[in-house]
Amino acid sequence: METTDQPINEQDSLRIIHEMIASAKSGIKDNGFFYLLWGWLVLIASLTNYFLQFVIVFDKPWLSWAILMPLGGIISMIAGAKMKKKQKVRTHLDDFIKFLLIAFLVCLFVTLFFAQKFQLTFYPVVMMLYGIWLFVSGGALGFRPLIIGGIINWIFAVAALFVAFEYQLLMISAAVLLGYIIPGHILNYQFKKNV
Repeated sequence: METTDQPINEQDSLRIIHEMIASAKSGIKDNGFFYLLWGWLVLIASLTNYFLQFVIVFDKPWLSWAILMPLGGIISMIAGAKMKKKQKVRTHLDDFIKFLLIAFLVCLFVTLFFAQKFQLTFYPVVMMLYGIWLFVSGGALGFRPLIIGGIINWIFAVAALFVAFEYQLLMISAAVLLGYIIPGHILNYQFKKNV
């Protein structure tokens, strides 16, 4: 962007402010999309895993995760690229959320890798990481339902330490419903109402 020494007039100033507000609102809707996408994918994967493992006793109950999580990654990359093209203004909040997401994903992948390698039950740790992501991103966005969703994930994470694996699958389902899906719908609704 080219800068000049000339002061901007009132009309240009209002236009810039309007564009920044529109961009911020657009970012919030975009975030609502990702909370909904990942909330629904994790909910479906965990309930399918539970059903395959404990109801029909299928020998590969983890397949729902192996299919849905890469699918979510592909959808996220495509949607993220489209949203980035539409984005007119990048704020410090956008950068903060981006770096928070990268840190969250690195911790999540390391946790999943080592849990698999050492045969550890990892859902409580995953819910703790979800809680951090939701709590901090909710605080950064000033959106209380995500903050509460983060706290709910922490509560489920601690409780999951004391129950059998099959119940952990149900607990992570409830945690993403309350932490991702419901706040994601509220976020999306508020955006549509304010546009």
